[in-house]
Amino acid sequence: MAGLPQALARHVARYREALSVPVMRLTLALGALVLVNALLLARVGTLPARLGAVALLVAGVGAAIGRHLVAKARFRDPRRVLRDVLGKAAPAASERVLRSLSLLERDEPGTSRALAELHVARSLAAIPDTDVLGYARRKGNHLTIAAVVAGFLATGSCGTNPFGVIEGANVLAARDGLAPVGFVWLAEAELESRPPDYLHKEPHRDALGEELELHRGTLVTVRGRPVHAGRRLVLTDGRAEVPFVDDGSGNVVARYPLAESVELRVAARFGDVLVEEPRKNAVTSIPDLPPTVVLAGAPRRISLTQDADSQEISIRYKAEDDHGLREVHLVLRAGVREERRVLSRLDGETRTDAGGYVLRPHDAFLKRSHVPVEVKVAAKDNDPVTGPKWGESEAFTIVPPEVGEPEELRLAALRAMRKAYVEALAYRLSHGDKGQEPFVASDARELSSTAKAQVSSLTESFAGLRVPSRSEVRVRVQLRKLAEAEAKELARPTVESRRAAIVANERVVLVVDAVLRGLAVRDAKSVARELADGADDLALGALKARQPNEGASGTTRMDAATLVVRAGGKHLATLGALGADLGEIVECALLRVDRARAAQDLVHAELAAKDLAVRLRSPDPSFGSRGGSGGGASSSGEGGGGEDEGSAGTDAEQAFDEAAHDLESLASDHAESMGKVDQALAKGASDDDKKALAEEAKKHAQAIRNAVTGMPSTGAGSDSWTSKGAAARELAEQMARSLEEGNAADAVASGKNAQGALEEARKLAMRGFGRSRTAEDMVDDAQKKLAPEVKWAEEKLAQLKKKAAERARGDLAKQGGEEERLADKAQDVAKKGKGALPDSALDELSKAEHAAREAAAALKQGDAERGQAAQRDAQQRLEAAKRALGSQDEDSGKGEGRGQKPADDPMPIPKADAHKGPEEFRKRVLRGLGQPGAGRQKEAVQRYAEGLLR
Repeated sequence: MAGLPQALARHVARYREALSVPVMRLTLALGALVLVNALLLARVGTLPARLGAVALLVAGVGAAIGRHLVAKARFRDPRRVLRDVLGKAAPAASERVLRSLSLLERDEPGTSRALAELHVARSLAAIPDTDVLGYARRKGNHLTIAAVVAGFLATGSCGTNPFGVIEGANVLAARDGLAPVGFVWLAEAELESRPPDYLHKEPHRDALGEELELHRGTLVTVRGRPVHAGRRLVLTDGRAEVPFVDDGSGNVVARYPLAESVELRVAARFGDVLVEEPRKNAVTSIPDLPPTVVLAGAPRRISLTQDADSQEISIRYKAEDDHGLREVHLVLRAGVREERRVLSRLDGETRTDAGGYVLRPHDAFLKRSHVPVEVKVAAKDNDPVTGPKWGESEAFTIVPPEVGEPEELRLAALRAMRKAYVEALAYRLSHGDKGQEPFVASDARELSSTAKAQVSSLTESFAGLRVPSRSEVRVRVQLRKLAEAEAKELARPTVESRRAAIVANERVVLVVDAVLRGLAVRDAKSVARELADGADDLALGALKARQPNEGASGTTRMDAATLVVRAGGKHLATLGALGADLGEIVECALLRVDRARAAQDLVHAELAAKDLAVRLRSPDPSFGSRGGSGGGASSSGEGGGGEDEGSAGTDAEQAFDEAAHDLESLASDHAESMGKVDQALAKGASDDDKKALAEEAKKHAQAIRNAVTGMPSTGAGSDSWTSKGAAARELAEQMARSLEEGNAADAVASGKNAQGALEEARKLAMRGFGRSRTAEDMVDDAQKKLAPEVKWAEEKLAQLKKKAAERARGDLAKQGGEEERLADKAQDVAKKGKGALPDSALDELSKAEHAAREAAAALKQGDAERGQAAQRDAQQRLEAAKRALGSQDEDSGKGEGRGQKPADDPMPIPKADAHKGPEEFRKRVLRGLGQPGAGRQKEAVQRYAEGLLR
């Protein structure tokens, strides 16, 4: 007030004093209004809203400061005070004062400043204080009213949402989207955790704020009553949010599927800001671990060439999972190739599975692999949350033999055997005659024993490869003859016995040599074709090596393929003359590949590999005819001898082959004869008999159903008595239906099967857990009631067969003659093969002949049942004789690149009615299908048979 006259300053002081309280009230009211609205605006939570709230607060503070500065400046200026304050309180007096002040502002000669100041003072003194105070009171009332209005507005804004102001302040102070102060949002809150269904565990409840350990995939449910209505509540783990929803009962609920370990909090979302509760649940997620698989003996390295026990690789495993297994696989991996085989399929509830598998060296995957094969057992669990997981065991590493190595080992063993018998033969030929050294029996026996020690190679396995069974039989027949000749020589050392031993020894050498030659040709061709695949792989590697993005992998593939082909070529060169020829081709082709690679000419390397593959897929001799009997044949042999000296042209082999052919023909003819007997009996069956049986069987069918009424209709498991009882009931029902349809044969078969099922059910009921005497009684009662019905059906079946046989007596007698002719043929085959076939085959032939003669006699007498039984026995004997000769399809290949003489047997000329055979068979099958039958699969069987006949 230093610039104001004293009287004016006094009026201003009184004026300001009178307005100080109303002004303070208005300032506070307006400040509250601005603050409340700013905080409510900030509560929206978005960045624009929070910036707007800050701007509003800054504007309010700025307005208050500006008003204070304006008022301060105004009350320092006398004219503004007179105009704004006194001019409104006492207008006339204020005008006089203004004029008086104008005198003070003049600086004219003759003007007295003291008089002017005195005039101003007197003018101000003339203004009554009551006028000024009255104006101040009136203005104060106006300000008070404004303050009240502002207060009401602030209170109204706050009253609708009083906690919202606090929330707004919290939101306004948020950093990084998180408010600094936490509020409680839920009352009566509880947390419920429901484990995944596949765990079969009950849900449990916990309070908020506890530390929990829950299984991965657990559904966490938080439920409670909202403390403040209208808030957007969420359940958050710090990254994801799950909104709460109304459950219809005044509470809210949120469900959170648990994955990783998290901290769960209840929070309220305000735009971009989250206001969390101070309570938190630290949840540790327990993951579903992958299955653990233990492979017995793993890790282990197995060489198929060296390991003596590698003929059968036993794989025994045990798989475990903490919750359940779904599948167990055997996994085979070789380079980029992989194959999976299902060992077990489980229900997802089983936690432990153990089993085994036998992997053999001739397995298709191992035979196609020329690099180490990794064998593991993998198990898959039943985790539906993150998806099934696989667990694998330690590995067996199987090192397969090189291409051609097993074949080389097998031929080497046969060569050693041939050499031993050649040395024994050489001793016999070089000792004992005139002019030769004396023959010493002990030396001959020693050489013979040495040769016999090599016979084990016939049954030995060479990395999974064996001597073909028929070739083994051929050799053993001659070895048996040699043993007999040596025994005679030892018992009676005469010139004849010595000559017979020499002949027998020569035959052994020739047969072994023939087997060796045949295997050499076949092995050379099979190994060549296998190496052709390696050459293709080499060409593919060269093609990839030229690609910019696959150069490294292509080079690696070329290196691996080259090693395989080079090693296989060396083994191929040892497989007889044809193998040596092809092995040289492989060596030359690899030299071309190596030269091209050294010159960085991958195109020509690829062409060389492709040329080699094409050549190896046609594994014929380089010179001579293909498959002829000339030079080509000799060049493909073991030692290059002629046709008369090596292959099937030997007398022993010819005799064996002829006897084997005759035996196979005999077995085929006899099987056809059995079919004709069945056909004759089918023709003798009468529809009238079947209808009569069906009429008579009605009461028996009902008795059969009554017998098994107490049996369960469904079983509780494959190893329970109820399952066997249910099977017996079903079979008995089939028997009843067959009887009603007049089919006695099916009825008897079903009845016997039903009796067997009842016996198994009785045994299971006796030893089952919680043994039930009632179950045993039920089964015993069913057995007693069913037995007479089965016996009655058997009697009826025998009667029907007897009647059918009487009607077909003429046809049966005809077939008896045919059976006798086959018995004579069996006798002839045995005589012709006496020196060529093994004793086991000859014994079975003799028994087959005897059974065939019994069948012939029975059929001629019209005894069909005894005749068919003898026929079946004869056929079984013939099949056993065939098995004694070994398998033909694995024998050393005749005709593979060699000349083959035509068979000496006359070719049968078809008769005029030969074409009726297939049509007759078709009619017979359809006629059989048209007869009444039992079983729910009858129609399906009929459709299947008709499809085959088409």
